[in-house]
Amino acid sequence: MGEMVTLIYWFVVIAVLINFLNLMAGLLSAVTGRSHMPGRLRRLRRHEAATPNDQRVLGMSLTLLSVGQLLMMVVLLVVITLSVAQSSGGRAPIAGLYLVTLIAFIASVACTFAALFIGGRARYKDVPHAEDKMVPMD
Repeated sequence: MGEMVTLIYWFVVIAVLINFLNLMAGLLSAVTGRSHMPGRLRRLRRHEAATPNDQRVLGMSLTLLSVGQLLMMVVLLVVITLSVAQSSGGRAPIAGLYLVTLIAFIASVACTFAALFIGGRARYKDVPHAEDKMVPMD
């Protein structure tokens, strides 16, 4: 079971690093009102924010979503640690840790729904791509 727990911990570490990058991008976007997505990834999107204020709203949405996911990673680590402690015969303060886990889970879900609600308020404009400008060969 030790190898499985180590693998899960590494996946959580990688997810936390990605979420911290998203958090920084969301905060930067919320402050500056510009998208800081790399050009190659930006070309994959169909829409972009209509105004800098809409980009700020999207940045705040990304920030809330990242915070919610980071809280979910904390919940995952607590649950994994509790299960490993119980499987190895140790005793952990189960009631208190499960209470903290429940509160973090509820906060994570609240952040996710708040991000969806706030992100839905942003207006978008269509981005013309090279594929859209091609004339069909009829």
